[in-house]
Amino acid sequence: MKAVRLYAQVLVDVAVAPGSNIELGKVMQELSEFSKMFAESPMFGRVFESPAIGEDEKQKVLGEFSSKMNLSVTAARFLSILTKRGRMKLLPEILKEAEVIEIEKRGGLIGEIVSAIPLDGSIVSGISEALSKRLKKPVQLKQKLDTALIAGMRVTLSGVTYDGTVKGKLEKLSGLI
Repeated sequence: MKAVRLYAQVLVDVAVAPGSNIELGKVMQELSEFSKMFAESPMFGRVFESPAIGEDEKQKVLGEFSSKMNLSVTAARFLSILTKRGRMKLLPEILKEAEVIEIEKRGGLIGEIVSAIPLDGSIVSGISEALSKRLKKPVQLKQKLDTALIAGMRVTLSGVTYDGTVKGKLEKLSGLI
């Protein structure tokens, strides 16, 4: 979605602009905490989505929560813009996209690791580190589950797939017969 990418790009650009004293990681963490609260409280979400509640009232509620959560000025302003534009529901997607943009700005790569069972975070970070070292670029892997894989894992990075799954090996063997 174009809007998600646009908002994410603006968030990252403002934070990494020359002379900016904004810590993107801190702002992203604050926005993530707000997003969780927004998702976990249906009533809270309805306040920002209801056409019956005026813009001034929404901004007032947002201001109170921003103050209670001790949000940075950048995070509070960003949420205010999303509220004004009726885009608050996009916040989780915007945060994911901002993370991707930030890694890309550092010359890094985003990939996906697919496995039959959930992998321990240390395993995923170990694989990310090994790929980073080999490719000489920062690599971040997003984990995904696929129970049809039987065992093993598949890593896709920059359009290249490294398949170490039992399913992949069986399919490769069946092509030889």
